Amino acid sequence: MTAEEIERLAAWCAAAGVGEIELAEAGFSLCLRIQPAGPAPRATASEAPRAEVLKTVRAPGVGVFRLVHPMTGHPVVERGQRVRKGETVGVLQIGSCLKGVVAPADGKLGVALAEDGAVVGYGTPLYELL
Repeated sequence: MTAEEIERLAAWCAAAGVGEIELAEAGFSLCLRIQPAGPAPRATASEAPRAEVLKTVRAPGVGVFRLVHPMTGHPVVERGQRVRKGETVGVLQIGSCLKGVVAPADGKLGVALAEDGAVVGYGTPLYELL
C-alpha cells in the first residue's frame, strides 16, 4: 500500500466518522486511529436546552448495528429506558455472529445515533446516554 493510498484511506475514514480501522495482508499490516479535527461545536443561546448527555454508547467493533434483536424480532431496549453499566443496549452483527453493545455507565438511554441496519466502525456513537 502506498503513502497516497493510506492518506486517501485516512481521509475517507475521517469523512465517514470511522474512528479506527485495521488492515492486514501477507507481509503488511496497518492500524489507523482517527482523532477528531477539533472541539465539538458549542450550542448557541438560541437553541432549546436539552438534557445533558453524560456519555455516548459506542460500537465495540465493525459490523451492522441492530436496534431490534435479529433472533427475537423485539427491540433490545427502548428510548428513555434506564440502563445500568454493562447492560446490553444493542447488538452488533458481524456476519453470522452477534456481539452485545453495552452501556458504559448507568443512565437513561437517549436517542439512537445510528439507524437499525447501519454499518458502523469501531467507536461509532450509537446512543446518547443521559
